[in-house]
Amino acid sequence: MRKYETLLILRSDLEEEQVKTILDEVTAIVAKDGGSMAGVDDWGTRKLEYPIKHEETGHYAILNFRAKADTIKELERVMAIRDEVLRTKVIVLGEV
Repeated sequence: MRKYETLLILRSDLEEEQVKTILDEVTAIVAKDGGSMAGVDDWGTRKLEYPIKHEETGHYAILNFRAKADTIKELERVMAIRDEVLRTKVIVLGEV
């Protein structure tokens, strides 16, 4: 398993409960294949440098976890089809 860091930018008009649901979904995807969450850093709403999907602000969250490569593919697939997600970026931090 490798260490990963994922940046999620969500729509800023989401309720706190909706944000929590999306973060819980990410945690469930990681845990499904034996991965583990190391931490979630919720930055809250910030102004975007440039508009994404006609949005001027976004809700930022950074997630650190350990997972298999197949888990990353599933995570990216699920986040790509969610309307609430403006952008995701997964970075490999290293081997465990």
